[in-house]
Amino acid sequence: MIMPDVLNQQLTSETGLLLTFRLPAQLLWFRGHFPSSPILPGVTQVNWVMNYAETILGMNKAFAGMEVVKFQRPLLPEETVDLHIDWLREKNRLVFRYSVGDAVASSGKITLCP
Repeated sequence: MIMPDVLNQQLTSETGLLLTFRLPAQLLWFRGHFPSSPILPGVTQVNWVMNYAETILGMNKAFAGMEVVKFQRPLLPEETVDLHIDWLREKNRLVFRYSVGDAVASSGKITLCP
């Protein structure tokens, strides 16, 4: 299993998205990262932002870099997670935030190719 179980999906604006999903323990990304205490890798979190922005928001730009990325709390197997994505078209940027309840797990800005 490569993608999480999406429980809820809603557009918050023309370029904004809120996804709620569950992280099944069987996700490929938990294997080996770390064997005794699995967490969802940061590179996977960034990849999912790009994937959902493309498939749901219709963004078709390539990744150019990241800035202000913070990983504040690990995302663990079986957790329910909210992912907020805002596509700032005029700035060629995606702003994202993963949270578990009221706790922000990670956030950042992805710069896109013009």
